[in-house]
Amino acid sequence: MKKSLIALTLAALPVAAMADVTLYGQIKAGVEISKVKEGKTSSKTATEIADYGSRIGFKGHEHLGSNLNAIWQVEQNTSIAGGDSGFATRESFLGLEGGFGKVRAGKLDTSLKNSSDSFDPWESSNANADALQLGKIKRVDTRKVSVRYDTPVFGGFSASVQYQPRDNANPSDKYDHAVKSRESYDLGLNYENSGFFGRYAGSYAKRADLTSGYLDAFNHNTTLAAGTYKDHQAHRLTAGYDANNLMVAVVGQYEGFKADVAGAKKNERTEVGATAAYRFGNVTPRVSYAHGFKAKEEGVKQENSAYNQVIVGADYDFSKRTTALVSAGWLRGAESGPHKVETISGLVGLRHKF
Repeated sequence: MKKSLIALTLAALPVAAMADVTLYGQIKAGVEISKVKEGKTSSKTATEIADYGSRIGFKGHEHLGSNLNAIWQVEQNTSIAGGDSGFATRESFLGLEGGFGKVRAGKLDTSLKNSSDSFDPWESSNANADALQLGKIKRVDTRKVSVRYDTPVFGGFSASVQYQPRDNANPSDKYDHAVKSRESYDLGLNYENSGFFGRYAGSYAKRADLTSGYLDAFNHNTTLAAGTYKDHQAHRLTAGYDANNLMVAVVGQYEGFKADVAGAKKNERTEVGATAAYRFGNVTPRVSYAHGFKAKEEGVKQENSAYNQVIVGADYDFSKRTTALVSAGWLRGAESGPHKVETISGLVGLRHKF
């Protein structure tokens, strides 16, 4: 009897200790196919089981009195295909929340990343995000080790400001400061009322280290080399309606940056997109379109840099937590000739939220 009581008491201790902790996450995966044609050369059709960004998280809060709460979250990737390692690999933070709004520090989504939820509801693996999501527009979305302040909502209006210090942007140089600063600033402005919404999201970094993969998303036929660029900025406007089973959104985005040398001219790109969806019972069909206008590199318009994209698909809700996913995407860069690149992708998958 005594052993049973001890065992029951010990079993209850973790529950009491975690009373303010919420466990949540998503498991989402399926089968993807994709094929790429460059010029007149076509690849084989790739077919694979792929993870669509499965994650698990823990979050909680503590009441501190006077309408003040301590808030925290730790979230990480948990691919069903394995390979993910580390903890707090997604948005993770510690902060305070009250009538003044909320202040958080940690690995935080930027306002650009937050605004993507308004116009891009698609799921896919990272490998096919350019074709099965509006991935080329979303290349500017990031998480940063930073501090962020979000205002309360006033009559439908809200805002956020975010700052990443130089020693978080380039930590290997934090004791020497021999490398030029990569500190960055982000701003978000939002309005929502009766289903209508409008958002501005912007980011500015004195300098940014851009990889070859990033520059390929900027312009598939880029002449730019991976390296450090200055005055990197991105500005995005999103507007639409999301209520009464209808979702319509439009987006416009500008990105610009220069080589980190005297007299350099701007590299620039402007893109637009739109998404529409309507829910019929358990089924939500949707369609998206995106267009990238010709990019400028060193101030010169690049003739083989425009792109067009179409995604069509539908979700079927088995329940509030479990959804079947079907989509197909087409992405074409350049209009014709040897620089023409065409990607066709599709998926059938499942998403479960908990």
